[in-house]
Amino acid sequence: MTNRGMPVTQADIYLRMSKDLTGEEAGVARQEEECRKLCAQLGFQVRHVWVDNDLSATKAHVVRPDFEAMLVSEPPAIVCWHTDRLIRVTKDLERVIELGVNVHAVMAGHLDLSTPAGRAVARTVTAWATYEGEQKAERQKLANRQSAVAGRPYTAGIRPFGYGEDHMTILAEEAQAIRDGAKMVLEGWSLSAVARYWTELGLLSPRGVAAGGKAWTLRGVKKVLMSPRYIGQSTYLGEVVGEATWPPILDPDTHYGVVAILGNPERFSGGQRTGRTPANLLAGIGICGECSQTVNGRGYRGVQVYGCKDTHTRTPRSIADDRASKATLARLVFPDFLGQILGSQQSQEGQSAASLHSEAQMLRERLDGLATAFAEGAINMSQMTAGSQAIQKKLEAVEAELVGSSGIPPLDPVSGIAGLIAGWPTTPLPVRRAWVDFCVIVTLNPQRGRKASDMSTDDHVSIEWRDVEE
Repeated sequence: MTNRGMPVTQADIYLRMSKDLTGEEAGVARQEEECRKLCAQLGFQVRHVWVDNDLSATKAHVVRPDFEAMLVSEPPAIVCWHTDRLIRVTKDLERVIELGVNVHAVMAGHLDLSTPAGRAVARTVTAWATYEGEQKAERQKLANRQSAVAGRPYTAGIRPFGYGEDHMTILAEEAQAIRDGAKMVLEGWSLSAVARYWTELGLLSPRGVAAGGKAWTLRGVKKVLMSPRYIGQSTYLGEVVGEATWPPILDPDTHYGVVAILGNPERFSGGQRTGRTPANLLAGIGICGECSQTVNGRGYRGVQVYGCKDTHTRTPRSIADDRASKATLARLVFPDFLGQILGSQQSQEGQSAASLHSEAQMLRERLDGLATAFAEGAINMSQMTAGSQAIQKKLEAVEAELVGSSGIPPLDPVSGIAGLIAGWPTTPLPVRRAWVDFCVIVTLNPQRGRKASDMSTDDHVSIEWRDVEE
């Protein structure tokens, strides 16, 4: 066939590979060599070579840039290695037919699109190619599921963080970073903090390395820490389907605790409401001097402040946090208080009752968090069920240990009070919050018509020491 009534003396070569595992483009190079031989046999000069490497032609969301550019360029003829490299679905065939050009294939001969019979043949060939592609996809899905049920890793993609190229061998440095990240989340740190920590260690995600060294994203960190892979569970399409053959990195208690926190859509808000993880020191602890409600963190005219529900007070967080921290540390070193603390520090099992109560409450919140995460679609039924069972078992053990014990918030048995005071700035937020609430009553006062700049620290914040008996 001719294009616009002129003899065809030129042709464009189109090359495509669905998967290029090495990235060396060896497959398309072999195709090009064969296509150039065919052009020489047909007497065609090669006008342009179009290449879509490592791209599928059957997935609706995948755009083939060079295929689109070739259609726009109005090629005089098209030469390809096989017609299924050019067209795999009917809609693409129709677009090629609209060009009014012929297609020559090294392995499938000539498609004469100038006649009804030729176009019918082309449509039939494409229909069967589409059918075979769909059948192949179904077979692959079945094979992938069977492999997942058997606990074998899916090794076709990029290796998972924490494991080697075989998707089985634990990489010690990355595995420790995952454990540290999980611990940070349980202690109240944000995903941003974990992302910075991993990036500063120089441990980029395998996908980030493949993309040119991109730093960790919040989404990437969350995906790692919530994946059942790291407790030795195999999944298919997000559902746990079997026990994995690769070794775990996290223990189930840690994993499900992290899932409960990260899966809860309300986890970034402060306050004492069940299932929330306060993001600042005095949220749910400080009291409004006007209405006696607890305060939460918020922003006001570009300043981070604490305020009650009715906004009677807008106390700058920097002032309130500094005052509360200093008052807590002062209370800790006061002689009468320190003596009573040391006298009642250990429970019958070597752990404080306050610490056990705090842990029990945390576990209850995680149970609620899992339920909320499931309701919001953040996790699936298998994750919620397995997580709830693991957390409930731990909660029962903690509640049993609570019988007859008494004491104080978490305290390092080695460094003691001195270590707590010296390390206060870097102490995890939940521990600092527990000690502030244990040692002092913090009241945040309303401005009552005064300018914030005219108010002293004592005008903003009132402190009352607690007695140990309380």
